[in-house]
Amino acid sequence: MRLFPRPSPLERTASIRTRLILTLGCILLACQLLSVIWLWHESEEQIQLLVEQTLTEKNLNQDIALEVNEAIASLSIPSLVMVVASLLMCAHAVNWITRPLMILQDELHNRTAENLDPLQQRSDVTEVAAVIASMNQLFTRFSESLRRDRLFASNVAHELRTPLAGIRLSLELHEQVHHIDCQPLIKRVDHLTKTIEQLLLLARVGNELAAGHYESVSLIDDVITPKQEELEEMAAIRHQQLDWQSDTQDGTVLGNVTLLQLLLRNLVENAYRYGPEHSTITVRVTPHACGGCELIVADEGPGINESQVGELTRAFVRLDTRYGGIGLGLSIVTRIVQLHHGEFFLENRRDRTGTQARVVFKHHSDGIICYDDDAT
Repeated sequence: MRLFPRPSPLERTASIRTRLILTLGCILLACQLLSVIWLWHESEEQIQLLVEQTLTEKNLNQDIALEVNEAIASLSIPSLVMVVASLLMCAHAVNWITRPLMILQDELHNRTAENLDPLQQRSDVTEVAAVIASMNQLFTRFSESLRRDRLFASNVAHELRTPLAGIRLSLELHEQVHHIDCQPLIKRVDHLTKTIEQLLLLARVGNELAAGHYESVSLIDDVITPKQEELEEMAAIRHQQLDWQSDTQDGTVLGNVTLLQLLLRNLVENAYRYGPEHSTITVRVTPHACGGCELIVADEGPGINESQVGELTRAFVRLDTRYGGIGLGLSIVTRIVQLHHGEFFLENRRDRTGTQARVVFKHHSDGIICYDDDAT
């Protein structure tokens, strides 16, 4: 059973230019035939009138007026009919001519940002086939460029691990031999090493997600519970408490559990850095208004300038250098959210001072996503 009619030989071989010329030719031919038929009918009536009647002056004036009116009608009525017919034929012709382009548009619209597979050559229209071939070449070049960039980033991160380990060892020996406090430098090296490991993880797992290797992940059971003890130990260093909240029993998303755990850690670590001591960090999973769920991490810090949110999520940008770090945490979060086809919001809290980070995951079964402007 065919869902679409089999294309005719003309549809399979004609270009858009040929289709347009043939359509305009058919419209003009139909209009001219209609005019000729109408004028032939009126001319026959006039000849019959002149041959059969002996016209008086009064009848002559009446017949002349009648023929003038009929002549005007013979020009206006066909013109009106031709305009309406031309519009209908043009509408049908435009749909016929642009159908291959609409099919191509639908296929591109339904693609994800990470899908760089070549388009199938489903159209024999010359112009559309040329566009698809050019786009496939672009996809191939872009995919190869991304592959080289990811490989380069992975290699650089991997090569940096060895010298960083050597630097840390040298600092420890220097501290023991010369009795100098090198702990601040050691902590910086440890933080840099951890960031490099995160970049390696993001490069490796990100390639799997880009290839479509998604799995069902529970935000509560698979992400929060395994990281809960580790994050509480980190918060205890500054005498902070973690408040774990859940408003849903179905916090399930499609993605990668390792990257989602990395996302949670970076969000909590960001709240840990900017929240004051003896404060509370709230981690909450809640259902979203349009399906799916939200992951919210809120601190009790000074808040942010919301006009600079775009700067905060860029790599190596840290607007406040008092809290340490190199400015990659939120950039990594943004990339992980993109790989999971979600949305990331960074905003001030409405109930009190502080900042909250919201990650909205769309419903994995219906593919519908919408976002509201209200902060939770």
